[in-house]
Amino acid sequence: MSSVRTEGMNERAAKPEKGRTGTRRPRPAQLGDIRQQNYSTIMRELMHAGPLARTDLATAIGMSTGAVTKLTAALARAGLLTRAPEAGPTGVGRPKVPVDIDESTYGVIGVHFGLHRTITCLINLKGRLVDEVHEPHGTTGFEPVVRGAAAAVERMAAAHRVGILGVGASTGGWVDSASGQVEHQPVLGWRDVPLAQELRGMLGLPVVIDSHVRALALAEHWFGAAMGVDNLIHLFVGNVVGAGFIFNGRPYPGARAVAGGLDHLPVAGASGEQCDCGSRSCFKMVAGDLEVARRAREAGLIADDGEIYDVLTLAAGGNGAAQALLRERAELVGRATATLIELLDPELVIVGGGVSAPADHVAAVRETARAKLDADRFRDAGSLIQASAFGPHAVGIAAGAVLLDAVYRSPEVFVPALAGHEAARAIG
Repeated sequence: MSSVRTEGMNERAAKPEKGRTGTRRPRPAQLGDIRQQNYSTIMRELMHAGPLARTDLATAIGMSTGAVTKLTAALARAGLLTRAPEAGPTGVGRPKVPVDIDESTYGVIGVHFGLHRTITCLINLKGRLVDEVHEPHGTTGFEPVVRGAAAAVERMAAAHRVGILGVGASTGGWVDSASGQVEHQPVLGWRDVPLAQELRGMLGLPVVIDSHVRALALAEHWFGAAMGVDNLIHLFVGNVVGAGFIFNGRPYPGARAVAGGLDHLPVAGASGEQCDCGSRSCFKMVAGDLEVARRAREAGLIADDGEIYDVLTLAAGGNGAAQALLRERAELVGRATATLIELLDPELVIVGGGVSAPADHVAAVRETARAKLDADRFRDAGSLIQASAFGPHAVGIAAGAVLLDAVYRSPEVFVPALAGHEAARAIG
């Protein structure tokens, strides 16, 4: 597949044109713009509510049945929609034939760059996981890690008989989706690296990148635990800590794409190691996976080269000392979560990362936060905090969601065959 330029996929205002008086006026909407917006509207409705008969779909999105019939026919010919099984008898008259997102023709690949490993996964157009591979990369150097990831993408694409529409990539730290740059990834030591450009050049596929916390918030909002929730926080506590925000139904990156950086949030407790800012009480130093693993090594619970996964395995096997370490961390995260809730008043907080691995530790986060929150203002605190819907597969699926969101916003960009379709025969 030839490369399609996708950096800066965020919706932007149309470029103004100069009028006779010298003032500038907006460019009128073009037919292609309207058609693409309609395609996007149909696909988004079917993602959340499909399968739907075309008459019901037309009612839901406020279009005429005739227009919906023509648009869904074009989407079906392009491989984006399919005829769904009929739900049952529909009574007198022509039967309603439901349509849905086609899960078998296309897919997107997600790549998450972590400290110890790269996770590559394939998800279908409904966000469902098809395949996932974890590969230790043995180095933190930008070029070798990205080359390894590109090779993993190629292997995964070759192993599945679907068209790959593109790659979504995520990592921790400061990531600017609009420029395609990783400005600073502290645990990998990356600074000012053109991740989207490098992957695009190696693969010849569209690539969209974002921070893993924004990707996680987007995935939960799209097809996870926060479907239908327009104001949410995704709090991630792993090797890095941070929060992704959805406000009024849209991801919030901040003015400089750094919203949600919680590394230096002061918390109770002190790390055995000093943060680069000089403090021992920064959130990342006290609650991150690296600190939990360090304390476990110091206590002789795991080997000198052990990591958080070894602590989780011990805790799952009933080791009381490992369980105590993880519960102490969860309670600290609960207090920080209460602070975020009081500050931003979300409908929902999703907790992810190492802190969410055992379900009872999410319960500890919830109970600690509830004890700290004002009972009158947050009477629903018991249901306000939930674990990720994606479990151990969250970061890979979320990376794919970054590209999937771009596909749904601009389907003609990713499926060029769709661009020329006009009215056509009905599905099936």
